[in-house]
Amino acid sequence: MQTLEEIRAERQVNQELTEIVDALKVIAVTEFWNLEERRRMRSKRFLDAFGGFFEMIDLSAAEHPFAQDTTGQMTLILVTSDERFMGGLNKRVVDTALEYPGADTAEIVVIGTQGSDYLKSLKRQHTVISEVTTSQDQFESALTLRDHVMEQGLRGEYGRLAIVYPRPVSFFVQAVETLPILPCTELLAFERKRMSDQESPLAKVEEVIIESNLHDLLEYMVRLWVTEKFLEVFEDSRQAELSAKSVRLEESHQTLQDNGKDLRHLFNRSRREKMDKGMRETFTAQIMRRRVSFNV
Repeated sequence: MQTLEEIRAERQVNQELTEIVDALKVIAVTEFWNLEERRRMRSKRFLDAFGGFFEMIDLSAAEHPFAQDTTGQMTLILVTSDERFMGGLNKRVVDTALEYPGADTAEIVVIGTQGSDYLKSLKRQHTVISEVTTSQDQFESALTLRDHVMEQGLRGEYGRLAIVYPRPVSFFVQAVETLPILPCTELLAFERKRMSDQESPLAKVEEVIIESNLHDLLEYMVRLWVTEKFLEVFEDSRQAELSAKSVRLEESHQTLQDNGKDLRHLFNRSRREKMDKGMRETFTAQIMRRRVSFNV
């Protein structure tokens, strides 16, 4: 049985852990909502500018390997996290990717060592991009991955490309999404929208002077679009991390609080037992002294 001093020390440790977990939870929640607000504002500005560009310039005649349908090699990029509490979510990302059509023969590229470890346990060949992590700056991650994809794509190694990543459905729920990146069919959807849009003021521009080659312009737009999509992916992945972490921290916080209540009851009971024992010993000693005095 624990002594009163041992229970007191355990209560102190439990209280300190409770405060630390609560602080980590507050930090994760604050970062989640700050990222949500920043992402919403940036996404709207990008879409407005991106669509406006297509309204002024007709790129329908331009050709680029990234913007054409292809039956080339399928590549899947898996975004997993090396943060704590992410094991279950990482497993869902990998399992979703392996169920994607064509995944049996696709090249698997993984971001995150935890996802790589899970694929190794499944004996599935894959490549790890060690230069990119979900915990670093999202924009830097997007640029690094963009450069990698553009380099591989221009060499013809990425004919078709999709990225599998976690995203937050709500603050407490995370889902796994698969986003096709190449060919850039969504990019050309802006062009189709431009051709059918007669209400925009920019659509009434009769003449635009184009000094650059249309092929170069389209490649620039593909590069810009891919960067934005990767940025969205990393921001969603980071939010999913924070969401899952907050849920886990809340569970741990509740467990520590319950443990604290149990320790408080145990401490109070042990203290009462110690006090009762001391009173009994004192009372017994007084009786013994009276008996000795009486016999004398």
